[in-house]
Amino acid sequence: MNNTIQSWLTLKKLLSYYKNHKKSLIFSCILMFFSIVTEILGPIIISMFLKNILTIKNYNYVTSIYLVFIFLILQIISASLNYIQKITFNKISISIIQKIRLQVMHSVLQQPMKIFDTVPIGNLVTNIINDTESIKEFYDVIISSILKNFILFFLILISMFYLDYKMALISSLMIPIVTLIMFIHQQYSKPIIQKIKNSITQLNVIINEMLNGIIIIQQFQQEKKFIKKIELISKKNYSERMKMLRLDGLLLRPLLSFISSIILVMIIMFFKLSNYNVLNISILYTFMNYLGRLNEPLISMANQQSLLQQAIVSSERIFTLLNSEKQTYGMNNLPWTTGEIEFKNVNFYYNIKEKKILHNINLKIKNNSFIALVGKTGSGKSTLAKLLMGYYPEYTGKIFLDKKDLKSLKKKKLRKNIAMVQQEPTILCDTFKQNITLGRKIKDEEILKIIKKVQLNSLVKTLPHNITTQLDPQGKNLSQGQKQLIGISRILVTRPKILIFDEATANIDAESEQKINHTLSEIKKYTTTIVIAHRLSTIINADKIIVLDQGKIIEQGSHVELLKKKGFYWKIYSFQLQEKNIF
Repeated sequence: MNNTIQSWLTLKKLLSYYKNHKKSLIFSCILMFFSIVTEILGPIIISMFLKNILTIKNYNYVTSIYLVFIFLILQIISASLNYIQKITFNKISISIIQKIRLQVMHSVLQQPMKIFDTVPIGNLVTNIINDTESIKEFYDVIISSILKNFILFFLILISMFYLDYKMALISSLMIPIVTLIMFIHQQYSKPIIQKIKNSITQLNVIINEMLNGIIIIQQFQQEKKFIKKIELISKKNYSERMKMLRLDGLLLRPLLSFISSIILVMIIMFFKLSNYNVLNISILYTFMNYLGRLNEPLISMANQQSLLQQAIVSSERIFTLLNSEKQTYGMNNLPWTTGEIEFKNVNFYYNIKEKKILHNINLKIKNNSFIALVGKTGSGKSTLAKLLMGYYPEYTGKIFLDKKDLKSLKKKKLRKNIAMVQQEPTILCDTFKQNITLGRKIKDEEILKIIKKVQLNSLVKTLPHNITTQLDPQGKNLSQGQKQLIGISRILVTRPKILIFDEATANIDAESEQKINHTLSEIKKYTTTIVIAHRLSTIINADKIIVLDQGKIIEQGSHVELLKKKGFYWKIYSFQLQEKNIF
């Protein structure tokens, strides 16, 4: 029963998207109605034609020609109305599904960062592609088909009662039987469809994982393991689909065809036992024709049950995503004057059930200073940087940027004034220029100045179409250092007050590191710069070095000051001098 209530609520939400298309929907329904009326009049015209030719004494040749002409005209009108109706209805469907897809994409882009840490990307891919496709089927096919079959069914039933109410009553036995069959089908099909959808999601997750890690998989000969995983899920998917086919095969067309055959036999028996003369054969023909047509919308509506349940399951997943928690920002839109930063008693968990990541962080960073974060892997360096970026607002304590509470800042203002260069910058499958501007309106002259500043001009000269050259997906035709310099170029466009480098020089060659350090020395003049350091040689000139261990600040000071203390920093610096990296 809960499944049924939930399905009705989901269906109601899906139908609410028609609110902005009421006029077009009404027009489409009117066209559908008259198209079906002209279609239903066909058997009546044929019945009149049969009655005319069977009445030997009063046979009228002109009447027969006239009836044939009317029949053909009705068929042309029906086809024309049906064509216009489908065009109108499909326009509505396309508009609605575009709106839903945009809402889904907007919702995904507004998700908190913790979602991307915990939810496999394959799940989101399923939501965006498979589930929206099922909903498209709902608006494109299911609604149109159900409306048409519903109108057709009742107009045929009315016509049958008009011709002979006794035979019509016998035909009406189909209604409660079909209603019961559809209810039983809905109860059994929904859990199966949910399992099918879940198996598709699992397949998407594994395929996404496999493609992203193809080098590791081949290197460590994990191909068989992944193939077995895919085979196992595929078998589950196959098993559930076979259950669905058996359910459809039992409850839908075969069973309904059998019931309609019994009712047809009952009508013929009733006709024979009644006092109908030969002239009423035309009525029997019309009834048999209508019964066949009555059977089709019932079978069609029953067949739509399976598609409808798939659409409902997909819709529930989509609406769960649309109603999920979004990344929150404040409304403070005041201009920033400095890149000053302050942490006051900041604590943070990724998950309340897990251990604390940051412990009671208290830290002041002056405007335009050069700060380095140092520590072992998992010490909290990157987490601290992500908190500054506003990615995880669930921390306790206070973070102030330019003396403004981080949680109070408007998204646009925050993104304009603080930026991060990742260890693995994302390179879009777009032109070199677009990878720097990211759609922002910037003159080519300004772009070329930035390229020169970060020493990428030598690379640009080698590109076939200069800055309009298309880059390979994920920047496969670029070195790691070149990717980092593109990431820095993006940031130089906006000149943020605070700039974070998340181990930007960890995996690059010496030449690229030299270029980045040169660019850094220029940026430091007007920006508060925070570097998460892997090679301590790159942060010797930092104004302050913050040493983290297990989420706590254990040391801070300049390079010289920390060496004098002979503490944790001194140890790791000494190890690196001996080329023993413990990070």
